[in-house]
Amino acid sequence: MRAYRALLRKDLLLELRGRELVPAMVVFVVGALVLVRLGLGGERLAGGTRAATGLLWVVVVFTSMLALVRSFAQEREHGIWDGLLSAPADRSAIWAARASATFLFLGVTQAVALPLFWLFFLQDGRSPSLAVLAAALALADLGVAMLGALLAGLVSNVRAREVLLPVLFLPFALPLVSVAVRMSVDSIPPQNGGLGALQGLGFLALYDTIFALLGWALFEYVVED
Repeated sequence: MRAYRALLRKDLLLELRGRELVPAMVVFVVGALVLVRLGLGGERLAGGTRAATGLLWVVVVFTSMLALVRSFAQEREHGIWDGLLSAPADRSAIWAARASATFLFLGVTQAVALPLFWLFFLQDGRSPSLAVLAAALALADLGVAMLGALLAGLVSNVRAREVLLPVLFLPFALPLVSVAVRMSVDSIPPQNGGLGALQGLGFLALYDTIFALLGWALFEYVVED
């Protein structure tokens, strides 16, 4: 836990001082939501809130990929990746700290995205349950962070890692995103079955648990030369 806290503090301080990743993610999500709003029409949404809710998850996925591509970038660029791996600490602490930092960065970004989504798309007519949407976003962020930290460690020494990481990430993230989309869309009245939402949240929690165990157990081996 001491190594985990030190590594998490390091990741947060680097972002706080550099202000590179989170501002870029916020600008991306704001621009993407504005483009989606313009693309779905002026006063009347083409496809309604169902289409808007589905496209929100497209924005979430691509914002997440922006964060994941930059995972361990500071360590590689400043030559401290080898030092981290050589430190007398459990390497799973590196994974846990990176996943926690990514989860926090995604949470900050979506704290901006959700009010904008409500402002642009949910002013008129039926809308998805914001409670279900917020819970799905939180669990999806957690799964994306843990999966992404594991895959980022796997491709950290590959020359084409910026291309390879999204190729590896999308197939693993597809079940997570598909369930989150279905939950969000099904929460739009009159299709607002509470049991379906609970089942979807249970699946997302199970997905997160699986990748938490995999990341903790496998990270030491995926970063081996």
